[in-house]
Amino acid sequence: MDPETYDKDDPKYKNNDETADDDYFAFVEWLETITAAELKAAKGNAVVLRQTLCCYYKRGYRAHLTPAELIDFLGVSNPSILDMAGYNEEELESAMEVSDSITDDEILSPT
Repeated sequence: MDPETYDKDDPKYKNNDETADDDYFAFVEWLETITAAELKAAKGNAVVLRQTLCCYYKRGYRAHLTPAELIDFLGVSNPSILDMAGYNEEELESAMEVSDSITDDEILSPT
């Protein structure tokens, strides 16, 4: 499974009962790990934080994860991506506010 091209709705993943769950969980782990590292580097920089969150959502949308899944992974589940990035409660709340303000146009823009 290549996380850069993974799409849970692609028949090669979706129709393979033996590996579908493994591929999904491997993708989610990759997404969480890479995003946590990028968010850690973005701490204190609002512009980079917004860009990082847009990239996170773009990767998730490309793989056909739902917005609810992505929000859960980002700031709800334990540990969340923001927890993994070392964000304290105040930083987590601020990042979630930024996340909530991001539009689909921003996520889907080619940049």
